[in-house]
Amino acid sequence: MDERTNYNSSAPDLSEDELNAAALEVFVCRAVNHRMIRYLADAAFNVIQCDPSMMPSPPTTGLRSRVASRPETPPPRAVRPEDGGLPSLREFITRLVILSNVQVRTLMSTLVYLDRVKLRLLPTDKGLRCARHRIFLASLILAAKYLNDHHPKNGHWASYSNMHTSAYSFSLTRTEVNMMEKQLLSLLDWDLRISEEDLYRELDYFLSPLRDEIRTRRARLTGKIQRQREEEEEEEDPPRREPEASLVRRHIF
Repeated sequence: MDERTNYNSSAPDLSEDELNAAALEVFVCRAVNHRMIRYLADAAFNVIQCDPSMMPSPPTTGLRSRVASRPETPPPRAVRPEDGGLPSLREFITRLVILSNVQVRTLMSTLVYLDRVKLRLLPTDKGLRCARHRIFLASLILAAKYLNDHHPKNGHWASYSNMHTSAYSFSLTRTEVNMMEKQLLSLLDWDLRISEEDLYRELDYFLSPLRDEIRTRRARLTGKIQRQREEEEEEEDPPRREPEASLVRRHIF
């Protein structure tokens, strides 16, 4: 029995789940980039409609209610000229990314929570002018706590939210951040589970080209293995040379 290197002539095709798992492994090892931030900003923008003329009043700190209920946002008030504008969602998310040094897996997992929130809200629901910023930050906080043993505290997140320029002045207090976190937990029914299937669905925009790259590399590798096997077979089993017809006739006659 010939001893030959055991190469498969062709490797079996990967299933869709296997391709997604391989693509996700590549994706989460990458650095956060502007394309990811744009995608997150668009997702946060589409969660809820906002009233640009209304903003929350400063939170009050009082005794905690003994009755378990959904935390309420302080009564809204009209935006005044001295309140200034808001940073764009891209600017806000970029600042959070830089100051928190959040990794791709945690950052992009916020898409799962943003989608759940969007599905639970009614089409007629309307938030205050900074609702999208608050929902995104609360989603990021919950993702960081769910996925990591070590994560920034809410006081740190509050300080990260402080953004002041000539065009706008925006900040959140620790009390507001705590309230936002509780509101989102209530809205999500405390279901913070993030499955691989959730990530495959929410990150398909990024995983699709990676799946194509994996398929291409795998096809090239399979072809290389097949050619190597054929070359080894040719070296070990040289073809036998048949006698020429003219020589055979000379022996017969």
